[in-house]
Amino acid sequence: MIYHVRVDPHDSQAGTRLAAALQGVGLATFEGVTDRASLLRLAGQVMHVWHHRDSEPDGVTAIGDRGELARRPGSAGFGRDELTVHTESSAEDQPPRLMLLFCARGAASGGECRLVDGARLHHEMALRDPELLNALCAPRSVLFGGAAGHLGSVFTKHDGRTVVRFRLDDLARFSPQITRRLASLRAILHDLETPVPLRPGHGYLLCNTRWLHGRAAFTGERLMYRLLGNPLPTVEIPAGFATSLAEPATV
Repeated sequence: MIYHVRVDPHDSQAGTRLAAALQGVGLATFEGVTDRASLLRLAGQVMHVWHHRDSEPDGVTAIGDRGELARRPGSAGFGRDELTVHTESSAEDQPPRLMLLFCARGAASGGECRLVDGARLHHEMALRDPELLNALCAPRSVLFGGAAGHLGSVFTKHDGRTVVRFRLDDLARFSPQITRRLASLRAILHDLETPVPLRPGHGYLLCNTRWLHGRAAFTGERLMYRLLGNPLPTVEIPAGFATSLAEPATV
């Protein structure tokens, strides 16, 4: 079950309630944030903010149409076209475990967020294409981010759980066993995508080692604020998912 939390960013327990909602399926939606400052206050109750190459000094990345920047490898999110679901910062040795996305301004049309639950993806692939699932679990089967990136796998065991790491753009190079089955992978991802339209003032917090996120193409001046980070020591948010519980989540 996906929880929706109405938060008061001035409430010292708002982050605790939002983090608690993630303990089930690793995703919670929220409303009640009024501006960038209140967003930062809420995030600070949940995570140590992780600075990205595109973030501003406070750790916030403003995601909108930036024209030519979208042509840079790994920067398609700064355009208007469809963005394939992916793990944030997949080329890092340890990607940030949390991602918070907040809608500051909606699109004129399109732009819905699209999410895929890694637990559901694992479950469906075990049923529909176990050979592909085995290939995606194989060590050193995907190079994320180019020569200086991370050589690993899409699904990896970690502390008794399974974490997912994925991208499908020019910064991902797959083993031949995966490459020849990419059409099957794309079809399964398409079937599992769930649209999540965010209205201005609404957002979501997700486990970046479980959920894949992307968006539909859009028109207009859509603007999102993104924050990446790792849970505070006092916040209990498990990484990834228990493989034995890899069942569909309802959004």
